[in-house]
Amino acid sequence: MVMPVMIVNSSASGNDYLYSNNAFLTEIGYNLHGLQDWFEKAYPDQDYRKEIICSRDKRQEIAKKYGHSYFHLETKVCCADGSYYWYDIYETRIDNLTVFTFLNINELEIENNRLKDAVEEKNLLLSHIVQDVRDPLLVIRTLLDNLYHNNQGLEKKQFDNILSDLGLHVGHATNLLNAALFRTGIERGAFSFQPDLIELESFLKKRYESLRHRLTKKNIRLLFKLDFHKIIFYDRFILEIAFVSIINYIVLTGKQDGDIVISNIDENYFQSLIIADEQTSYDLEGKPGTPGNTNLNTDGFNAGLLNAEKILEEHGGKLLTYKKPYNTTVWEIRINKYNVL
Repeated sequence: MVMPVMIVNSSASGNDYLYSNNAFLTEIGYNLHGLQDWFEKAYPDQDYRKEIICSRDKRQEIAKKYGHSYFHLETKVCCADGSYYWYDIYETRIDNLTVFTFLNINELEIENNRLKDAVEEKNLLLSHIVQDVRDPLLVIRTLLDNLYHNNQGLEKKQFDNILSDLGLHVGHATNLLNAALFRTGIERGAFSFQPDLIELESFLKKRYESLRHRLTKKNIRLLFKLDFHKIIFYDRFILEIAFVSIINYIVLTGKQDGDIVISNIDENYFQSLIIADEQTSYDLEGKPGTPGNTNLNTDGFNAGLLNAEKILEEHGGKLLTYKKPYNTTVWEIRINKYNVL
C-alpha cells in the first residue's frame, strides 16, 4: 500500500510545498497549489486547528530536545471533497526539507469506537457493583479503626492480632476492587494517553501528601534522591497509577518502619523512576516486573502492580522488579523515550 506523502521546504521566509505523490492526490484530494493554506483546509474548525497546531509545536519541541528528527501526531483531516478521515501523520525533518507521511487509521478508529460502545453497558453495571461493594468495606475499615482504640476484654496482644488480620483482609479486598474499577475506566474509553513534561519533585510531593496518613501509621518515610535532571516526559495519570501501586504493595506486604528511597535515571534511550526499599526482604517469585516470570500470582496484593505493568507496556514503558546487594529491593518504572514521542 502506497501512503500519501508531501514534502515542504521550510525556510525563514515561509513554507514552500514542493511535492505530493499520487496517493496524496487520490486519497486526500489536494494538489500542490491547494497546499499553500494546508492547515486552514485540513482543519477548517478554528478551535480544532489551534489545538492541532499547539500539539504539533509541542511534539516538535520535545523531539528537538531529545535530538530526534521526527515525531508523529494523530489528527482528523478534512479532505478536498469535504469528508473527514483519521490519519497518523509522521513528520520528518531533513535539513530544510520536511517530509509528511500520512498513515490512514480511520478504520481502526471506527472499530475502536464500536468496541467502546459494545462494552459500555457491561462496564456500567460492573462500576455499580464495585461501588456498592467498596463503600461497605470502607465502613468496616472505619469501624475496625475505632474498635482498635476502644477495645476491652481481650488481651491486647490477642486483640491486636485479630484486628491486624481483619484489616489485612479488608485492605486485600479493597485493593482488588480498586483494580477492577480502574480497569473498567480504561475499557470504557475514559483514558486517553497524553504524555507531557512532568516536574518530578512537585509530582512526588503531591503523591506523598496523599499517602502520608498510611505511611505515618507504619512509621515509613519517602526519601527523594533525584538526579539533577528532574523532569520526565510521560503520561501523568499512568505514572501516578504505577507509583501509587508500588507504594501500596510495599505497605500491604508488611513493611514497618524505615525509608523508601525515590530516585530517577535519565539515559539516552530511556528515563526511569526508581523506588527502592533497602531494609525489608521481599519474595519476588511470581511478582509483576520480574524478568522471566510467566506464571504470575494474581492475588489482591499483586492486582495493582499487574494493572500498572499492563498499562505501562501498552504505552511505551515497563515495570521492572529486581534485587540489589545488601537486601535492597528495587521497582523501576522505565519509559522508552522513542516509544513515547
